[in-house]
Amino acid sequence: EGKPTIYDPATYWGHHEAEWGMSWCAGFGKSFWDGYREVIPEDEGFLDRKPLYDAYHQLNHYNLFGGGYLSSARGDLESLKRFLDVM
Repeated sequence: EGKPTIYDPATYWGHHEAEWGMSWCAGFGKSFWDGYREVIPEDEGFLDRKPLYDAYHQLNHYNLFGGGYLSSARGDLESLKRFLDVM
């Protein structure tokens, strides 16, 4: 029909917070994330869960590329553990 189509081979169905797991390497500026929060407000406790989302992608990057991603993931998981220890 001559209409443009976009195909995303990496579609995802899940909680919107998971998108933030790649925010450390997405390269979007503050204005993007501020606009995002205007559309989807931050849920209570998000900052406590964010290290888990970050660690997931950092471990994946470590698996694919090696390097310093492991220490970043370890730091995020330790942060999450400290939070869970005081719950």
